[in-house]
Amino acid sequence: MLFVLMSIACTGGEAEPGEPALEGVAALGHQSNSLADLSVEVFAGSAEGLDRPLDLEFNPDKPGELWIVNQDDDSTTVLFGAGESDQSSRHDVDPFALHFMEEVSSIAFGAPGTFGTCQESRNTYNGQGQPNDFMGPALWSSDFEIYAKTNPEAEAYLNYDLGSHLDMLHESPLCMGIAWEKDNVYWAFDGGNATLARYDFQADHGPGYDDHSDGIVAKYVIGEISRVEGVPSHMVYDGASGLLYVADTGNNRIAVLDTNTGERGRTLQASEPGVDQFEMINASFETLIDGAEYGLGEPSGLALVNGLIYVSDFATGNLFAFELDGDLLDWAPTERPGIAGIEVVDEKELWVVDSQANEAIRILAD
Repeated sequence: MLFVLMSIACTGGEAEPGEPALEGVAALGHQSNSLADLSVEVFAGSAEGLDRPLDLEFNPDKPGELWIVNQDDDSTTVLFGAGESDQSSRHDVDPFALHFMEEVSSIAFGAPGTFGTCQESRNTYNGQGQPNDFMGPALWSSDFEIYAKTNPEAEAYLNYDLGSHLDMLHESPLCMGIAWEKDNVYWAFDGGNATLARYDFQADHGPGYDDHSDGIVAKYVIGEISRVEGVPSHMVYDGASGLLYVADTGNNRIAVLDTNTGERGRTLQASEPGVDQFEMINASFETLIDGAEYGLGEPSGLALVNGLIYVSDFATGNLFAFELDGDLLDWAPTERPGIAGIEVVDEKELWVVDSQANEAIRILAD
C-alpha cells in the first residue's frame, strides 16, 4: 500500500484577540485559503493500479470501501478500510471492459449491491475498430463473486463472453458523468450529444447477457451543455428536491436541472430495438454558479453534503464549497491540477483523485 503523509501545522485557524473567528469548512482550512492549514494524505497510487483515476465513491453498503475508476486501463481499484492503518486494495478489469468500461469517466452507486459507470468513449473496443458511438452507461454488481468475472451460463448461451455487466444502454457516447436517482434509474452527462439523459434500465438482464429491450431514455436540454475532452463532468441528484446538480465543464458553470419539470416531446431514434428514447422539453435548467466569477476554469468533481455543494476545479486543482443559493462559502488550493472526482465524508474529511499523479488523496482539517 502506498502511504504518504503531508501534515503541516495550522497557522491560521485561530483568531487573534479582537478578530472574528474564521468560519467556513474545516477540510478546506476554515477560509484561510491556504494549503498550510490542511492535512493531505495519499492513500493509493500506481502500486494499487491507479491509472488516470477520474472518479471515486464510497460503497454505501460497506463502510470504508472506496471504489475508484481508472480511465486508461478501463478498470476499478477498491480500497478496503480506506485511510486506515490496515487498508488493503484490489484492482479489477472486467473480461469485456474494452466495451462496457472503455475509457470509464465516472461511477455512482445505486440500489443496494449495484453501481453505474459512464464511459468517455465512442466505442472502438480499445482501438480495435472504428468508432460507431454505440456507447452509454453500464450497470454493475458490487458483489465480488459477480463483478469482473465471466458468467459461464451467459457465455454458453451467447457463445461469447460479455463479462459481468448487468445491463447497458447505448445512447450516450463520450459520457462524462453519472448520478443515481432511484431503482435502476441514472442520469448521464451525454457529451457526445450535449444533453442530460435520464436512463431507466428497468429490470437488468443479469451478469453477461445482452437483452436491453426494456430501456427508457429521456434526453433533456439538448445542446445546452458542453464537455471538455478528458475532463469528467460529475453530477449529483438530490432526491429530496428532485434537483440535478451538474458540473457543466465546457460552459464553466454549475447548473441545476429541475427534474420535476418538463414534458415528453418528440420520439428519438434509438440504437437498439425496443428502447424507448425521447426528448423532454420545457424543463427548468439554470446556471447556479458562474465559474469565471470565482476563478474556476474547468469544474469537474461535484458533491452535495449537508446543504453544501463541493466542486473540484480540474484546471487549477482548487476545491470549493458553495451554499445552495450559489454563494461561495470557502475554498482551498491543492496545487494539483488534474483533480477530478470528489467524495465528501463530512466537513472535516474529503477525498479526491488526482488524474495526473495517479493518486487517491484524503484531505483533513489539520
